[in-house]
Amino acid sequence: MFICHVQYIVKRHIHLSKCFYSSSIIKPLNVAFFGSDLFSMHILEHLYKLFINDKSRIKNLEVVTTVSSSNTVMHGAEKLQLITHTWSNIDSLISKSSVQFDLGILASFGQLLPKKLIESFPLGIINVHPSLLPRWRGSSPLIYTIASGDKIGGVSIMDIRPKHFDIGSILMQQSFPLSTNITMSELLKMTASIGCSLLTTVLEDPIKARQNAQEQSLSGVTYAHKLNKYAFYIDWCNHTIEDIDRLYRALNGIANLRTSFRQKPVRLKLLTLINDQNVIDNLNVISLQPGTAIYNKSLECICIRCKNGWIGFQKLAYRKLMYARDFQNGYISKTDRFVFDSIHNPLFDHIYDRRLPS
Repeated sequence: MFICHVQYIVKRHIHLSKCFYSSSIIKPLNVAFFGSDLFSMHILEHLYKLFINDKSRIKNLEVVTTVSSSNTVMHGAEKLQLITHTWSNIDSLISKSSVQFDLGILASFGQLLPKKLIESFPLGIINVHPSLLPRWRGSSPLIYTIASGDKIGGVSIMDIRPKHFDIGSILMQQSFPLSTNITMSELLKMTASIGCSLLTTVLEDPIKARQNAQEQSLSGVTYAHKLNKYAFYIDWCNHTIEDIDRLYRALNGIANLRTSFRQKPVRLKLLTLINDQNVIDNLNVISLQPGTAIYNKSLECICIRCKNGWIGFQKLAYRKLMYARDFQNGYISKTDRFVFDSIHNPLFDHIYDRRLPS
């Protein structure tokens, strides 16, 4: 069990007109929720429980989401039988909805909201962001938190402002220690749970929470940039065992790690950390060239040389998915020296420069 440290922000710093966040707003609130992915869905399910079971906080709940066949919130809202508005048809939310919304709540929405929309909510729009802002602003904070080897994670409830992502004042934050082997799915559930708890507190008195908000620090700002296809590739010449392990855990449940052979992609599955020194010594005798792939029968995996050692994978997909032994028989055994290509990974351009000191 980890010990959570809750930081209640106490400095008032709001640059908005007195009439904007009106003290005349009386609970229960009419709430519009903005979201699209699995993290969003955890927050929406929590709001739905408040809406159904605690009418003192939420009177009406409607959803705004993007159009996508893989949109978790779209499908979830349908199951919950909530009224859903399609982004970016803002007029349907502002003028055609049956209720006047008091507060907007956003979680992992991925869209910039225009000033016109934000100001249509008397209490504004707040965001549940799974990082300790200003660290890891942007679309992929959970991935960068794990891939960078952060020792501390967190969740922030912040104010949404137009034209920029994640720059608004902080209403509440909570930090917690991260285990050295945490995976993406574990961190997502943890931050979603904490986000729901913080959100419940904010909803008890959203006006007071805003009045006690504090502007984000100008120091310690880092960005979790949107990933491109090369963010999944391993650079055998420059990535360490630790880098590859963190990237594997950061992408857990999202995508497989990738490498390249003869300019064709290879997906790597079921990572194995090699701890047997005898195995390592034997591999080092054969080759120290990064990218070299050698099948180890005792581990039943393909061992691949990286910058500072060897790391294994039990399954690989090259043209088709196969176990390590089949990859050995079909490809490695037919060449004198089997070497995967090193592909530059832009995700690590940011991580190395912004990694927190131990």
